[in-house]
Amino acid sequence: MHNDLALIDENNIATSTFMTYSYETDCFSEARLAFYFQIVQEAAGVHAALRGCSIPSLHTEGKTWVITRSSMEVFRYTAWNEAIKIETWAQEPIRLHLPRVVKGYDNVGNPVFIAKTHWAIIDLDSGRPCRPMDMSLRIGLPPASDEAHHLDMTLPRKQDEVELELLSSYKPIIAYLDTDRNLHVNNISYLNWALESLPASFRNRCKVSSVDVSYLRQTYLEDDLNVYTYSKDQKALFTDDPILEHRILRKEKDGSTTLVWLGTTSWKRREDLR
Repeated sequence: MHNDLALIDENNIATSTFMTYSYETDCFSEARLAFYFQIVQEAAGVHAALRGCSIPSLHTEGKTWVITRSSMEVFRYTAWNEAIKIETWAQEPIRLHLPRVVKGYDNVGNPVFIAKTHWAIIDLDSGRPCRPMDMSLRIGLPPASDEAHHLDMTLPRKQDEVELELLSSYKPIIAYLDTDRNLHVNNISYLNWALESLPASFRNRCKVSSVDVSYLRQTYLEDDLNVYTYSKDQKALFTDDPILEHRILRKEKDGSTTLVWLGTTSWKRREDLR
């Protein structure tokens, strides 16, 4: 992935440009969903780094960033060699989280995606979250007068589970490259595993139009994980606009299981997202 040097304006909005390279596309030469999540991660990381609070910088302070939830609406998928203009900014803290928005646009200004993410600052010694107000001051927030850069960042509460039909399961092998600078599995790997649990015939026909994922527990290289995909409709994978529920569970040494990642994806036909 390559992005032009990010700039931060007087309203604390960071802008940059990413190119859709061939290795970020699928067999139809269209951007992969994971590529958009990579952009979100990179844009947030570069913005924080320009303010002196990247993950390596925070490690020297005994702290780190972790993402706890990410919600994205996809308007279209870019094609190979197409540029994506990015805007990102932080917003007022919500309890122990520092929210961030990342918006992508094409060359003529049409929206490509919008992501709303919740981040937490963790104390490395205690493993507990720190109050985010100091970090919001370091990064800088848009002024109150900039209404275009103040969005509702209250993400919907997870609904009580209803009866779901199991559609597929998948057992990932956690690779060395799945781990990140915090030495746990990177957030994008969970998403890739959830999508990998689905049949190719379905993914050739449909792509994700919205996604909402929660990172509940950290996982590591040696963990034993299983991915499960559910829906209210047993025939969801044969429809054009299903809503799928994804769960990743870790098998513990005592034989019990722990829910580590939770996701919901909504889908549309590929041609509707071009």
